[in-house]
Amino acid sequence: MTHKNHFDDFSTSERSSKESVQLHAMETGQSLKEEDSDSTIWSAFVQGSEYALSLLFERYADKLFNYGKQFSSDTGLVNDAIQDVFYQLIKTKDRLSSAQSVKHYIFSSFRRRLLRLLKQRKNIVFDENIGLSGKFQLSFTPDYHSISTQFTVDQKVLLENACNQLPARQREILALYFFEGLSYKEIADIMEFSQVKSARKLLYRSLEGLSELLGKHRDLLSCFYFFI
Repeated sequence: MTHKNHFDDFSTSERSSKESVQLHAMETGQSLKEEDSDSTIWSAFVQGSEYALSLLFERYADKLFNYGKQFSSDTGLVNDAIQDVFYQLIKTKDRLSSAQSVKHYIFSSFRRRLLRLLKQRKNIVFDENIGLSGKFQLSFTPDYHSISTQFTVDQKVLLENACNQLPARQREILALYFFEGLSYKEIADIMEFSQVKSARKLLYRSLEGLSELLGKHRDLLSCFYFFI
């Protein structure tokens, strides 16, 4: 069973399927579409739209699941963290306002919850002065990183092996910046840096380390530098 099978748990009126939520949306005059922006969907959710909640879940469940798998291979635990995030959204909906970046808000909430669960099970150690130490692993699979489609199978293996020799904190910032498209400011908040420039420095340090590890194959990094 995947995380997507759990969406119905989030329906406050206990509807049995996403289709019934969509029908309710049409009956109440909502005009949301799957291609609408995050801010539009978020605004509708804050105003009480269950269909907006379903769209947020569909849009971010896979991203959170794949991000979470980099911390732990325990898919059940990752699913629990995802569900907790959306349950919390429902519980605090009346107190939520417009989000400058919905992705940032959801990723930040998910990371905090997942790390808390991992710490409870003693699968990870987190110290604000040291950073993350644990199982964070980068995986260049198509369902996680769209950028990975630019590489051959052999090149992906080289990049993945090199990335996973970097410190966990460096691997994480590569994932958030290049593969999730988050800004330095958003990453600084998610990774709990006190200053934005710390995130920028860590990213460049990660690329320098990756270049050294790749050696004669460092030309593979050209597509990464394109996005800086």
